Amino acid sequence: MTLGDRIDSNGARPVRIHQAGAAPGSASRRSPPSATGGPFISSCGARGRERKATGRKNSRAKNNPTINIMHWNAEGVSNKKEELEHFLYENSINICCIQETHLQEGKPFKIRGYQVFRSDRQGRKKGGVMTLVRNNINASETNRYMEEAE
Repeated sequence: MTLGDRIDSNGARPVRIHQAGAAPGSASRRSPPSATGGPFISSCGARGRERKATGRKNSRAKNNPTINIMHWNAEGVSNKKEELEHFLYENSINICCIQETHLQEGKPFKIRGYQVFRSDRQGRKKGGVMTLVRNNINASETNRYMEEAE
């Protein structure tokens, strides 16, 4: 396979570049590029093309899984439910905090796979907050003190 035949993961082909004084079609260089640039063709040494890191593996990722938290000022969530669902699933969101939900008390709002904790603004159409928590996370609502705040 020649340099011109290689295609990277994005479907792009590298541009052929020749060293100064090299004739087209001559053998490509097999060492890392110099400070002035040039083509880089790996010699596939001990670590291979992937350039994998050596040493200790990162065990932290297994012990401390990532929790993705989203915060969103929705300015009305009812008409954006499908988009919200899609975003939550596509981005693996575990906890979603939403303000300005504009939901009315007594009207259900559910998203499959999530627990819903909400506090609707009483006596007004606007306002309200909601927190969505994935079902696989233990969550419970604590006592609410709702004097003048949401």
